[in-house]
Amino acid sequence: MSRNFVVFLGVGFAIIGALIVLTLLGTRGARLSLEGKILKVRTMATDDNNSIVVIDFRIHNTAASTPFVIKDATVTVTTGDGKDVEGMTVARRDMDRIFEAYKLIGPKFNQSLIPSDRVAGDQTIDRMIASAIPLPESAVEQRRNLRVRFVELDGATSEISENPAVK
Repeated sequence: MSRNFVVFLGVGFAIIGALIVLTLLGTRGARLSLEGKILKVRTMATDDNNSIVVIDFRIHNTAASTPFVIKDATVTVTTGDGKDVEGMTVARRDMDRIFEAYKLIGPKFNQSLIPSDRVAGDQTIDRMIASAIPLPESAVEQRRNLRVRFVELDGATSEISENPAVK
């Protein structure tokens, strides 16, 4: 091998390495993801076999410049025997009626999360979601875990959990 070939090969590798590093640094804050935690969970029986779960939570958009636009959010309860039960999300206007009718559920601390809510890049927001769960209140109270799954308008998903060790 000639000395010029080795020099040009080294320069070529250095340029390619620099381009890879710049590409990785440029896309660092573009991955859509929500991180967060569940702050408070309230449950109330609506009849012998159904309950309402009201969840107050805090979420943070980890993408630096891309907003996370909520398309859908669902609540899943993992029962004591390990069965996952998905609830039906309660609309914002119905939440107001629930808080008026069921005073035992307590005060409304945060706004309800709705489709089209935006979490701007690097923003943290507090919201509330309510879900009708087809389980008796005692089964919800004895749950192993509670998860809220968020779906973004373009299909990205994120999940927060009451007990992050259980999935």
